[in-house]
Parts: sequence; structure tokens; C-alpha cells
Amino acid sequence: MLESPQVIVIIQARLGSSRLPGKSRLPLPLGAVGNAATILGHVVRRAQRAASTKTIMVATTTQPLDDELATLAISLGATVFRGDEQDVLGRFAGALAQAGPADTVVRLTADNPALDPVFLDKAVAHHLVSGADYTHTTGLPLGTNIEVMQTSALRRAHAEARQSDEREHVTPYLRRHPELFRVETLALTVSPAVAALRLTVDYPSDYALLSLLFTELGPAFSLTDPAGLPALVGRYPWLADINRHNEQVRA
Repeated sequence: MLESPQVIVIIQARLGSSRLPGKSRLPLPLGAVGNAATILGHVVRRAQRAASTKTIMVATTTQPLDDELATLAISLGATVFRGDEQDVLGRFAGALAQAGPADTVVRLTADNPALDPVFLDKAVAHHLVSGADYTHTTGLPLGTNIEVMQTSALRRAHAEARQSDEREHVTPYLRRHPELFRVETLALTVSPAVAALRLTVDYPSDYALLSLLFTELGPAFSLTDPAGLPALVGRYPWLADINRHNEQVRA
């Protein structure tokens, strides 16, 4: 019998945001209590709910500011790797080395608390069946698409990438070199009103929208439950206007 592929989730996180300082430890919704109710807590819990994932790691920085973030991650049941603040690709490679044997990496960021475990599992399944080196999803709301890659591809990118944006953003080297890596795009579908939402946290208005959604729908809401998010946006289409004009910060 073949062994199941070992899938590791690595969540990049730091507290040094200039637009919304300390955002990963903010409560969601506003006023919620407990480590699991922080933005990072929601990312970790949703990753833990995915059937395809076994190990959850938080890759944060060696900056003293992130001591608190490392402690928070451990309290949530994640393991922690700490590395260079700017060389995030190097941080991922270091996290892999610390984690031990793994075949596949799911890359998440700590400012995307609405990721859907169902779509995470679909992305991993498609990646494994296709034999891709790197798979990314499209069609989901901003902040909920998924990236999956082979550990061998990530290690090669770490060894060869030289451009600053390739080090800071982890996957550009993979996307830029189709002659070296097999890249797969998985198109996923949600309702158009849901797909138009901005569900990442870079600005106070992003936090305001997600706080409202988590208040109304609860911490485990999905992107597709007809009685949940699609129905809420159908009743209040202006929800998308709360943060529509925010400039996207590339993660």
C-alpha cells in the first residue's frame, strides 16, 4: 500500500504591519475573547479542519516584536519556525528543514482568516493528482485562494531565486519558470457576489468587514453554504463596498 503524501501547511506571519499593526493578534469578531478568536487563531483552526493537512507551522520572524506571535501560535497547537523578516522564501525553507519529511506544502498567510478548508482540500487533491510542482487556485474571493507546491520545488526556488521579490513573496520564481516547474491553475467557483468580496486584512476597513461577517455568520462559515455568506451578501450587497477600494498588498 502506498503511503499518503505528507502535507504540511506553513503560515507566514508577522506583527510588523504598517497599515494595521499587530493585525494577526486582533480579535475576530471585535470583542471576541481567547487565542482561537484572533485572526491567526482563525487561520490555524481552519487549516486544522482540512482533511488533507497533518502539520501546521507558523513561520514568523526573529524580531522581538514577534515573540508574542510565536507564543500565540504554540498555544493554538501549531509548531513555530523563526527566520529572516524579509527573506520569506528562506523562512519557508527553514521551516521545512525543521519540520522533517514532507512531500507537499500549502502556503497560507496570517491575514486571511476566511479561507475555506473544503477548497484547501480540493486544491491539495488536484495538485497531487496532476503531478504539478506548483498549483494555485483562482475564482475565490481575495484572501481565500490557495497555493500548493512540492517541497522539492520550494527547495529549488530557495537555492536559485535571486530577485528581491522572489525572496519576499515565496512563489514568483516558480511561476516565472515554466521550463523548470509544472504549474497548474485550478479554477474554483463560488457565487459572483461572494467572489467579488475582499476577505483579506491589510487595512482597518478590511478588518471591519470581516468582523461583521464573523459576527453574523460565526467562526466556521463557509464560502458556499447558501444560507450563510451568499445569502448575507444577497441581502446586503453594499457589504462589498466597505473595503472595495483598498489597494491590494501583495503577500
